Formats: sequence, C-alpha cells, structure tokens
Amino acid sequence: MKKLRDPFPITDVYLLEMNAVDAATVTVGDLCERLTNDFDTGWGYGGSVKEFIDDFKKNDASKYNSISFGNGADGGYSVYIGVDAKNRIRKIFADATVAEYAQHPKDRQSYLSWWWDKEDYNDQFFGKLKENRIKLFDLNTKSGLIAVGDFGGPLRSLLGVDNDTLDENGDLNEIIKLDYFRKDGVFQNSIPIFSVKFSYGLINKPESSNFSSSVIHKELKPHQEPINYSYTELFNHQLDENCYPTKYIFEDYLEIKDENEHYKRWETNLKIKDNAKLSGEYISSRLPKAIQILKKQSKILFKENFKEGFKIRKKQFEDFIIGIIKDIEPQELDLPKFRKKTKKIEISDKKLEISTDILSAGVSELFDGYKFQNDIDFSLTKIIFPVNKGSYPVYLHCYDTKDSDGYENAYVKIVVEGIKGCYLNKSEKGKLIANKLNKESPYLRNAVDKKLKYAQIDKIDLRDSKSLKEIEKLKDIEQLVLANMKYIKDWTPLSKLKKLKHLHLDTCIIDWKTATSFFKNLYKLPNLERFTLNADSYLRSPPSDGFPKNLYPKKLKDFEIVVPKEVKDDKPKDEYVHHKGYAGSYDDLYFMHRILQVDDFPNFEKIKTFEKLRYYNYFTKNNQEGGVISRLVNGYTDFNTFKKLKKLKDIWIYGYDFKKAEELKNTSFLKVAKEILKHKKLRINGISEKTLKSL
Repeated sequence: MKKLRDPFPITDVYLLEMNAVDAATVTVGDLCERLTNDFDTGWGYGGSVKEFIDDFKKNDASKYNSISFGNGADGGYSVYIGVDAKNRIRKIFADATVAEYAQHPKDRQSYLSWWWDKEDYNDQFFGKLKENRIKLFDLNTKSGLIAVGDFGGPLRSLLGVDNDTLDENGDLNEIIKLDYFRKDGVFQNSIPIFSVKFSYGLINKPESSNFSSSVIHKELKPHQEPINYSYTELFNHQLDENCYPTKYIFEDYLEIKDENEHYKRWETNLKIKDNAKLSGEYISSRLPKAIQILKKQSKILFKENFKEGFKIRKKQFEDFIIGIIKDIEPQELDLPKFRKKTKKIEISDKKLEISTDILSAGVSELFDGYKFQNDIDFSLTKIIFPVNKGSYPVYLHCYDTKDSDGYENAYVKIVVEGIKGCYLNKSEKGKLIANKLNKESPYLRNAVDKKLKYAQIDKIDLRDSKSLKEIEKLKDIEQLVLANMKYIKDWTPLSKLKKLKHLHLDTCIIDWKTATSFFKNLYKLPNLERFTLNADSYLRSPPSDGFPKNLYPKKLKDFEIVVPKEVKDDKPKDEYVHHKGYAGSYDDLYFMHRILQVDDFPNFEKIKTFEKLRYYNYFTKNNQEGGVISRLVNGYTDFNTFKKLKKLKDIWIYGYDFKKAEELKNTSFLKVAKEILKHKKLRINGISEKTLKSL
C-alpha cells in the first residue's frame, strides 16, 4: 500500500503536561462549547488493538464537536504536542487509556524531544499502522480555545456537573441562567470562563482566649460574617479591559497581587489595596459610566439575549453598588441638625473584598487582572491552547502496549491536527507556555535583561530550531547549557559568547557534517575552561583535512562526559560477567560510537591547558578490560603528545573498577599506565607513579 503523507509535518514531540483525571474520562473540545455537542465514548483499559479498531469502525462521530473518552480509571494522563521547526504547535496528542503520571520537575528550564515519541505517536500512522488511524470529526472551535481535561472540561463546576452527568446546576446558573449563553442548545464563545466575586460586608475579630498559649485553646482566627452585598464579575476572553464595570468603578482601590501573595493559581491576582477607604461620593460619581460599561459587556456576553440578560445584570450591579453607598454615606455626611444635638455616627467595619471559589472559579490562569493573558501556561486539568478560530481534524491513534504480565493492551491517543496560530515558548522561569504569535522567548529575554551568568537554552528558545542566532544575545553568560540541539549546521553564534567559561551539551547531536563548524567556534571562545556533555549526546570529531592547524582553545582545562548512574551500574552478565566497562547490557560499544574520547579533539596535542584527561571505558565483547583499554593498548593514542600538555596532572579511566592497586598486576590497564608514564609523570586513576611502577 502507498504510504500516507502526513498533511501536517512535525519535527519534534514534547511532553507538555499531565492531565489529572478524577472522573475516569479524558475530554478534548472547545473550551467555551464545553461538551454540548459531545461524542461520549470509551474503551477502558485492556483489550487488543484489533478489538478496539473493529469497535470504533462501527461508530460515526462526524456530527460531533468534542470527545469524552471514558477509560475506566482515574490517573495522570499525559498530553504531548508536536511542533515544526519554527515551534508552531501543529498537533496535540492526549493519552486516553494509559496513565503515565509523567510531569516535568519544578525546576526544569530546558526540554528534550525524543525520536521514539515522534515515531510512536505520529510517524507510524503514516506508514505501517495506517489502519489504526481513525478519523472522528472536525473540531470547529469558535472561541479559539481548545481544552484537554477531565470529564466536563475545565469549566465543569462553573457550568455544572453532578455525578458524572452534565447538568445545569453549576455555580454560574445561580448568577444568571445558562440558557442566555446557548444557541440551539450549544454553548457559545461568549460563555464566561472565569468568575470573581466582589463582596462588601462585616469582618469581626473576636477576643483571644485567656488560654491562647495553651495547646488545647488556640487563638481564634478572624471570622467573617455573612456578606451584606456581593456581585460576581464574569470574565471572557472576548472582553478587553474596558468591558468590566468593577474595574472602572473601583479603579482607585484595585491592584495586582505580587508574586508572593498570588501563590494559589486558581485565584484571581486582583486585590483591594491595603487600608483602602471607600468613598461613597467617588463610587456614586462613577456609577452611570459603570452601567454603560456593563451594557457594553452584556452585548458581547448575551448577544441574542441582550435585553433580558442586561436587565438582570444591571439590577445585580446596582443593588451591590447602591448598597455600599448607602452604608458609606452616613459616615461622610455628619451634618448638624436644627435645635438638635448632633448624633455621632459610628464608622462601619464593613470592607470590600475579592474572592475566588476554588471549585467554580473557572480558568483564572488565562487572566492577568482583567487582561487576557498573552502567555498561556499549563497545569494539570487546565490545559488550554489558544489557536486560530477554525476547524481542526480529530483522530484516534491506536497501537499495542504490553503490561508487566505480558498482556496486550490498546494504547489510544486523541489527536488534534493542523493547529494554527499557536506557538510553543518558555516563560521567564523556563516553564512551557503557548503564544498566539511567534515572539521572542521570555526565558532568553530575561537572561539577557538581567545579565544572568547561567542559562539553559533549548530549541524552543531558538524560535527557529535550525539556527543558533538567538544565543548571540547572551553577552554576559558564563555557564551555558545547550539542550536538544540537533544537526545545527552553523555554530558561528557560539563564538560570540566571549565571557563563556563552561559549556554543557544536553542530548545534542553533532555529527561529522556539523562537527567542523562546532569545534571551530568552540575553540574561538577566549575564556572557555570546561566543556561537558551528557551520555545521551552524540559528538563526533571533524575530518582532519580542512580543520585549521593552529586553532585550539587557550584556556580549556577539562572535558567531561556525565554518565548517568544507571549506565555506570549496568554491569556485564552471563559469560561476560568478568568483563569491565560501563553499559554492560547495551550493544557492543554503543556509547563509544556516539561520543569521542578527549584525545580525538582536533589539535588535541596543542591544548596545553588541560589539567585532567578523562577516558570512558565501555563494555565490549572483544576485550575483557573494555573498549578504551583496547583502544589505548593498541596504539590509537600517541602518548608522546602528553609531553606537550604542560599542566596535565591526572588521567582517569572511568568504568575500570578495582579496589586495590594490586589487582592491576598483569593487566592491560597497567601496561597502558606504564606506557603513559614513560612520557609524562602524573597520577592515573588516583594512583601515583611510584605505586604503578612498583606493580
């Protein structure tokens, strides 16, 4: 059969976030429409791929506009995204049947993409598993907000859900009828997606107990009496900052919480200024315009139901504001009365507060105060993508997995394709975010503006993952991690980092075609002292012909490969149990074919600033003492060059385990060591020249 062409090619697949599911259902659809036209289906966990495919071929989902996939189990279901070379999000992959509980560490600042994720989630469905790619429907998002979440979606409490059934008993329904936001039974893009309650009432602080220091009788916390007046502001992404009456009427009393105050992500970051004293005259004077703003808001939110909706909301707002004014004005109008003693009026203890209900607030993360966020971040069941309004095809991708007992199970992902107007980016702190427009990485910009000495830069920060141009901005950087860089042809921007002292490569690929450019620019760094990389990287040396003979780093002291513990602990087994070297269960010399040894550096003999040489000895079937020992003993390294390394004091051969020096007698290791000592006096694996010669 002819191979299918991927209509929306991607270059990388990233883990985005864990979708925390507590109702055994994964949902994908328009945020505002919220499952009012939903393909309610499911499979649970278990069963073969064939059974799954045969079952779903019987269903026609084309008339629907969202999907609720019941999987039979709560858990942490991963959401991945596929991006192109410009970091445009083109595909969303939502796990529907297998809970991985995968999350990024809190301190993560750089992100990796793996070829096997791209193969499993995407590529195979345009090759060998074409029949396992099931078209469901075209998701027509009128709001431009696609949500992945739990049953009912992120707005389930705000709009109503009870016992795994959608209903009309949500918290919003207590404020205004949900029918005002429907058309032909379907929620429109004007549906509120966040609510904030403004309250005016008494706050009493009771006397402390006489036994406040006692363990049993603790000091009572301030208690808030029932609120006298309240009004709930309704937020929607179609409203700009000039469409909120509360913003206008309380303008002088509002401010944004600082970062330390805003630690609960579900809350609004709005607050009333400390010690704010409300003025009845001020509020009264602004009430007429606030009503006009409310009218403007109502036209957007209620559309066909404007007249009735505005009438209700106007009364709610006027009752709230006039109630406040009536309470405040007697305090301000302490007027003398004819032939009567002036009565002193006690000042009210009532205060204005802003609150957000954790269960029914909606998606506060989409708003900064009254402003809809430009940078959308992701958290658990609040996974929302800002996209261009339009229609996007939705598929099921299904393939085999086996559990620990060897039973075959269908691994199902809900896939939304062809996404437009959504770019993957990183926040100032390095967290994954989405932007409507392709803009500079806030993480990189923060490093530049604050003149940071350390940063982790990956392909997301580059914006164009084939060009390093963006890193030229890091003029003050001294320690730099480059992550996920693959097949970069031009490494010239690296040479611009004149203050760089330590470069680390995290899961980068530098092959023979790109190695010349890499080493040329690495060597031009005037202050480079350390060069390190992890074992998942791929680094080759450039062809000897054509590399400048007199180009070498002037201050490089150390080159190190960071080998993970699991690779170090992976010892050979069975007939190779007595062999030495890391990675005993890997293919023969797997790592040695990926990463060069230090003496393979171009112009190695001229790098006179090396203080330590590190060799990495990996398992090989052909030599009991390991791949590096075989290499060194067979003359692939010219030990005479060690004479030229004037500052060299130590050589370490990692992956060659022994407890006592006497164990080295009659070994190739000792042979190599003595040969080295003929040319340079130093310590080898921490053993002195004297001890080695005595063996």
